[in-house]
Order: sequence, then C-alpha cells, then structure tokens
Amino acid sequence: MEMGSKKAVGEVPRRGEVFACPACGYEDGFHVSFRFGGDGAASVYLICPDCHARFRTGWTAAMG
Repeated sequence: MEMGSKKAVGEVPRRGEVFACPACGYEDGFHVSFRFGGDGAASVYLICPDCHARFRTGWTAAMG
C-alpha cells in the first residue's frame, strides 16, 4: 500500500495500448500520478478513475 491508497499497488502490463484497467475493466483511460525521488525524476503511476486502483508503470519522467 502506498500513495494514499488502502489497496496494494498493482503492475500494469507493458504491451499494446494501455487504456483498460486490469482491476475492473474500465476502458476510458487513467489518471496519472507522480512520485518524486531525490534526483528530480518521478515515477509514473496510473490511477483508474472508476475503481481507484493504482498501478506502477515502470516509467519515469524527468521533471525540471
């Protein structure tokens, strides 16, 4: 559990187009959240707008 959620953070499959929630099947995309590290980079998380499940993507974004 992290990022303010009481549920465990899942992993999103890294293949094809990412638009459907693996937890509930919602198919209209995700909200995006960032978790900042000490190096100025941020880990990108996806949040389902329907069931609020959170997913690690393995993606990082340079914030500058």
